[in-house]
Amino acid sequence: MAGVILAVLDHPAAAHALLDAARQLAEQCGAARINALVVRAPPETLISPSEEVLTGQREEYLRTVEAGRADKVREVFDAWSATVPAGIKADWIDIDGIAELLVEERGRRADYIVVEQPSRSDYGTSWHALRAALFATNRPVLLVPAGQARPFGQSIAIAWRDDERATRAVLSALRAFPKAASRFVLAGTRGADVVLPPILVEHGVTAELHALPIAGGPFGEALLRKAHELGADVLVMGAYEHHPLRELLLGGVTRYMLSHADLPVLLQH
Repeated sequence: MAGVILAVLDHPAAAHALLDAARQLAEQCGAARINALVVRAPPETLISPSEEVLTGQREEYLRTVEAGRADKVREVFDAWSATVPAGIKADWIDIDGIAELLVEERGRRADYIVVEQPSRSDYGTSWHALRAALFATNRPVLLVPAGQARPFGQSIAIAWRDDERATRAVLSALRAFPKAASRFVLAGTRGADVVLPPILVEHGVTAELHALPIAGGPFGEALLRKAHELGADVLVMGAYEHHPLRELLLGGVTRYMLSHADLPVLLQH
């Protein structure tokens, strides 16, 4: 059965890198369709708390701004879609609605979801779409940093911890990047011995094990540093939150990666 990738587009400046990442993922995992989704936010969700009334004039202005954003993203999509290889179908989807609800609905019908890395100062559509993709769809999510243009999927770093989320992430990575030339397991430790994950052993996957001490400083920073040291071009990890409600805090390493990752990250909750 041919796979489907949902590419959630938001900012025009990030659209080409995200679409190119979706194409690379499709070529490696055998997906035959990329659905490029742009969600136009309703005016009532865009007004600031200080605005007590959404006037007709203000509503029209906000709709015009959203239309302009969608049109700019469409220009990027049209130029990119002309370069899509034969065998991959690219569809444009432009909808008015609530981003997290539409990402949840359409993401559940996809095999993979590709999203742009939100700006640290932007807590709007990108963050809502990303949270919905990670925690409401049960699908693997490829996070694409701004400006990402390098090939990926040949050298994989796996941030390992022995639980179901990391296991699901590894399974998704094995399907997404079946021809990877090298795989590295980065396992945090507080002094105890670490071993290769049983899931890799059982699947006959060769990987190089690296123990990373859990000490002072953000562990996400240590993971990124080691991934770059090893020449990895994509990082694989489970996605964690401190509470089942999406509005509450993300796990520390997950939160760090969403803000600081400078290579593609395949995450799964």
